[in-house]
Amino acid sequence: MKILHVLVFALLFSSSLVAQFTKGNKVLGLGLGFNTNSTEQTSGSSNQTTKNNLVNLSTELGFATGEHSLKGFFINGGFGKYRSENPSQPGSNYKENSYNVGAGFFTRRYKPLGKSFFVFGDGRLGFSYGEKKVGTTSSSNEKNYNVSVGIYPGVAYKWNQKFLLELRFADLISTGYTRTQTNNEFNNTKNTSNSFGINSSLGLGYLQNFGIGARWIIGQKNKT
Repeated sequence: MKILHVLVFALLFSSSLVAQFTKGNKVLGLGLGFNTNSTEQTSGSSNQTTKNNLVNLSTELGFATGEHSLKGFFINGGFGKYRSENPSQPGSNYKENSYNVGAGFFTRRYKPLGKSFFVFGDGRLGFSYGEKKVGTTSSSNEKNYNVSVGIYPGVAYKWNQKFLLELRFADLISTGYTRTQTNNEFNNTKNTSNSFGINSSLGLGYLQNFGIGARWIIGQKNKT
């Protein structure tokens, strides 16, 4: 009987250790995402190199609806640069600069792995606007309007009672609608297209696209 009491006490104590939030907490999140890729292809005297760099910044405010769940709002922005160069064929060189801004709603559920460690699933609905400037033998501007829904997995570590560190991976699955308007300055033409798609980033390149974030837990009650 004493052993049973000890086991029950240990279970309750370990459960209290992984309690993440107090209902009503405000949780401020800051995030940084990046994706970088570089390739080089040689064929005879031709040597083509491509470089792609993307950076995204985000902030969000969540409200704890339970010990391991959040709901809230987010805003984000990012920029990217893409370059393709071939010294032997300078006419084929290509460059692209882009930026985007967005906002939306999210819900997140955590699952304790052990003391201070968690896995989580993040579902979100977002709206975004972006522009892209392409410079080749002819220049063009592109504007994008997007609505998307996605589910993202990740891992988290509760550093202390006030801070939570997170690593969020690429989308497990996502769907979205995009409206694109393109203006070609070289021949003064305009085009509009609409698209809808379902995507997943699972695969060999999955870990090339991830985000690092930190959350500040506001109003956490100290446990005694």
